[in-house]
Amino acid sequence: MSAASPGPTHAVALDLGGTDLKFARIARDGAALETGCVPARALEGHGVLLGVIEDAARALLPGACAVGIGCPGVIHPRTGALVDVTTHLSLPRDFPLSAHLASALGVPVHADNDANAAALGEALAGAAKGASVSATFTVGTGVGCGIVVDGRVLRGAWGGAGEIAHAGLNAGGPACACGVEGCLEPLAGGEGLVRRAREAGLAASGARDVFAAAASGDTAAARLVATMADALGRQIAVVVQVVNPELVVVGGGVAGAGEAWLESVRAAVRRYAQPSHTNALRIVPAALGNRAGITGAGLIAWRRWAESDD
Repeated sequence: MSAASPGPTHAVALDLGGTDLKFARIARDGAALETGCVPARALEGHGVLLGVIEDAARALLPGACAVGIGCPGVIHPRTGALVDVTTHLSLPRDFPLSAHLASALGVPVHADNDANAAALGEALAGAAKGASVSATFTVGTGVGCGIVVDGRVLRGAWGGAGEIAHAGLNAGGPACACGVEGCLEPLAGGEGLVRRAREAGLAASGARDVFAAAASGDTAAARLVATMADALGRQIAVVVQVVNPELVVVGGGVAGAGEAWLESVRAAVRRYAQPSHTNALRIVPAALGNRAGITGAGLIAWRRWAESDD
């Protein structure tokens, strides 16, 4: 009798952003066995973008159970297709992302919203581990939110749960490419912060430049950073009121602005949400850093593989 073939050693995990594509081999316990990052080329046409994704995944496929990918936009939980379009990617409307990549790579591919993937990573292996209800806000080029209840991502009817960044809560604010009037993302995301800094005459190539200018005493930069913290706090407060999490995690590149900035976000949440919802609430920095998205994407792939193997 021949020996049983060895099981998979890892899941291929991809975390697609507007700027970079992060990739990793993720072990079943969430440990990253190998990581890397390449420019996503997300707005150079869908053929270029898909080529970047496929090339990164192929190099990691030997020994993999499946591929998990976190992607900006609303991802249908049953089909893995984009719902409508996302402004951060040059993919066609309603693009069948999971099906296309599975056909190209020859293995199962499970797509989810990138903020959902980060939220699951933090809930199972990061700052929200042990919390029954948590919300994770990923602040980068834009702002994403994922909600995890009893170890499961709350995805909604067609994958749109948690998309609070594109709610019209700021009448008269800067326009957003999503088309929603009063969208909060231009105020709370890194791209919007840089755009407003340049309009104010600051030489900022990235969000970190604006935070650095504010820390050095530039009053215009300080006002922009304060506005950003207030807008993010308002977003978080809405989720706190509706979902009532015991823990909120703030992660992503822009979220590395430091404890003083995070405390201003906490203060804004207390202004915009009831004490009954905030007195015991903890708002903490992400524990996994830039690995949250790829960790969650890998764990999603492992879960789906286990469910199909039952």
